[in-house]
Amino acid sequence: MILFLIAIFIYLVGFAGVLLEGAGEFWLWFLALGVVLDLTLILLAYLDSARMRFVKESRLVGKISHILALLLTGLAAYFRLKAEIVWFSLILGIILILWTYSIFELNKTWRRKNRNE
Repeated sequence: MILFLIAIFIYLVGFAGVLLEGAGEFWLWFLALGVVLDLTLILLAYLDSARMRFVKESRLVGKISHILALLLTGLAAYFRLKAEIVWFSLILGIILILWTYSIFELNKTWRRKNRNE
């Protein structure tokens, strides 16, 4: 679970940098690193990693929120390439909200699993 929190924290640093200083390349690296780390963890979960089984056991709403957040990263990249920074920032905020909700759902599942074992 700590790796998911690190991934969202890295994304949050990039999000704050984009809002404060603009969508420069330096902050885009933070955003990309957070998303890539998250995708790697999700891939590990679906390749049946023993420590990541709680991801598969989470509620459907959390999974949908997580998938929607990851899909919206493509839309955010499109707006960044078009240099529409207002839309880019708005999509980043929506991604952060969806991703935070899914992390809360994952945390509840992880805690429930650790208490029962």
